[in-house]
Amino acid sequence: MKKYHITAILFILFLILNFILTKPNPTIRITSVEELEKLFRDPQENINVRLASGVYNLNLKSIIDSTCGNCENPDTLISATAGLIISGKNIRISGPFDKTAVIKTNSGYGLFILNCNNCILENLTITGGIRDSSEFATDAAIVVKNSNIIIRNNKISRNYGDQALIKKNIVGIMGICGRENSNLKIYNNLITKNSWDGIALYRNSEAVIEENIIDGVHKAGGRIAQGGRGVGIGVTWNAKAVIRNNLVKRYWKGIGLFMDAEGTVEYNIVEDIVTWGISLWDADKGEPRGFIKNNIIYKTGAMGTSITSATENNPGYFKTNIIVRTAQDPAYDSSEYYGYQCALAEHLVPKDFTIENNLFYDNRRADPRLPDHDTDLEKFENKLKIHKEWINRIRIIEASDFFHDFIE
Repeated sequence: MKKYHITAILFILFLILNFILTKPNPTIRITSVEELEKLFRDPQENINVRLASGVYNLNLKSIIDSTCGNCENPDTLISATAGLIISGKNIRISGPFDKTAVIKTNSGYGLFILNCNNCILENLTITGGIRDSSEFATDAAIVVKNSNIIIRNNKISRNYGDQALIKKNIVGIMGICGRENSNLKIYNNLITKNSWDGIALYRNSEAVIEENIIDGVHKAGGRIAQGGRGVGIGVTWNAKAVIRNNLVKRYWKGIGLFMDAEGTVEYNIVEDIVTWGISLWDADKGEPRGFIKNNIIYKTGAMGTSITSATENNPGYFKTNIIVRTAQDPAYDSSEYYGYQCALAEHLVPKDFTIENNLFYDNRRADPRLPDHDTDLEKFENKLKIHKEWINRIRIIEASDFFHDFIE
């Protein structure tokens, strides 16, 4: 009899413990910017923050960033501003599904996710960034440092910055910036009309980047404070990323793996780009690794893809990609700009880097001595049918020009 009593008591204790461990975090409902800023004056733990529809005009705070995200010497103090500093653990901040909770950051580091473990940002509109005066400040609508976070279903838009500062320093405001010791999962966001990189990853950061639309819209040139300047998705220093099923369009540059970066780049569409589509570049001092397959590169001004890497150990591959109407702008014909002006610019290709089974059509060459891999229209259309299975895996394809021009 005692045996059954002990078993019953243990079972009840198990149920109590399970309830404690799985008890949902308390929900805090926010309806004003004052409530939001008060809540995050200090680090928080185990909270679920729900923002009501409305505009939240943040008050900027001056900060000193203890390291520099994109400097040769990372141990450089940077003066910057932040809209909201979010620290702690198990924090979820969400708005209505229609993204009508609009956060105007009025700062350089808009939402600064700092020392935050297991955090989520979702269903928000993040806008109104202001460029910091320091050219080394990694200004973005969302800056993530020493944290792990899920960023999903947000609209990150119209973070332009001051025209005079952009004219002086070139750099603008990014959509999302991953910094030191951070792990990001970036899903299903609309990142549009921002004045610098759509998504940038720097030292010791890792990310999974999937099903985002990154649209510069304006393709703004030079030092104009509008959208589409910089790189759609840039991975640099020793950052790592899985970049899958994204649409990058109307940017100056498409998707780049730079210096010691490592990236899996697959099932993306890169189109209507001012210069190059996809680039693997060692900057004469790094060892990047790029595993690039099943992407569509469509309508670029400079080359479709550029390979410049001396990586010897597992350097990667470029295979089963579709490259159409690249190298279209004679303004970039000189190799002094980006290199060989053609669909596939092989500047420095590692011995074990595989290039195979790519499909080329209607591309331009600046010089007839450059390689020509193009097929005619009939062969191109027939081979498209062969690629149909993996093309259909690109979930955002219907938002692309390529779909309407060749698939629909």
